[in-house]
Amino acid sequence: MKISIRANANEAIGLNAIGFSGGERHVQLSDLPRAIPKKVFIKAAINSSDDLLDLLLIDNALENHYGQQLALSLEIPYLPYARQDRVCAQGQAFSLQLMARLLNSLNIAELATWDCHSQVGVDLTGASNVPATEIIKSSHELVAHLQSPDSVLICPDKGALARCTELQQALNIKEMVRCEKRRDPTTGQITHTDVLIDDLTGKTAIISDDICDGGYTFIKIAEQLRVKNVERVILYVTHGIFSKGLSVFDGLIDQIYTTNSFPREASDRLKVIDYSNTTINDK
Repeated sequence: MKISIRANANEAIGLNAIGFSGGERHVQLSDLPRAIPKKVFIKAAINSSDDLLDLLLIDNALENHYGQQLALSLEIPYLPYARQDRVCAQGQAFSLQLMARLLNSLNIAELATWDCHSQVGVDLTGASNVPATEIIKSSHELVAHLQSPDSVLICPDKGALARCTELQQALNIKEMVRCEKRRDPTTGQITHTDVLIDDLTGKTAIISDDICDGGYTFIKIAEQLRVKNVERVILYVTHGIFSKGLSVFDGLIDQIYTTNSFPREASDRLKVIDYSNTTINDK
């Protein structure tokens, strides 16, 4: 289920969410405790506007049932609109700002997200952000790859430098290589990518970033890594959207790691880290 609800940490509340033919959403809660819960725990995988509206409707249903807005302990692994964290061109919306306003309309006692795209999302929502380092540490296999003396950590762009530096320091990774990319601010299209090293003969290159959507950035980086004679290419992304599928990485990326922030089935190529955040659970 995309959204799970518990009262007082251990009492499951049932949820049936449906869509009407006109596009409207409807939620029906069941197994509601008689006594007003001190806190309601919600974990929500918000991967569409319908999911977001369902969350708002759940809050409203709880308020109507108990006659007051309840304190919510909310976990949203992938923060929607986190990538739209500024206005890049005249006439654009500040989408993340609106998302934060919607969340702040709820009575949130604590909010957690995983590997938020930028500090702007954390600041606007007041969320506690689980860093990528903590998530990666839960995969012994991925940690072993990163700490191998033949591995090199690939930082895909300037925006990922802080998280990659933190990862390098936390796991004592021997070597990190930076990349550069440029975008058209109006369209968001990447116009240039460059791996800032001449030769990586025999190395296992591990690219680390927060989100993979269509994968264009990582395809272009992997193409350059192959030219620089790497032995193997591994990609880790906390949030694997993979809107164009995994076949776009054929012949370029050997292994991909991601988390369960988006529903994914593991495969020979894709390893899913079944991460469970404990920062707000059962308090």
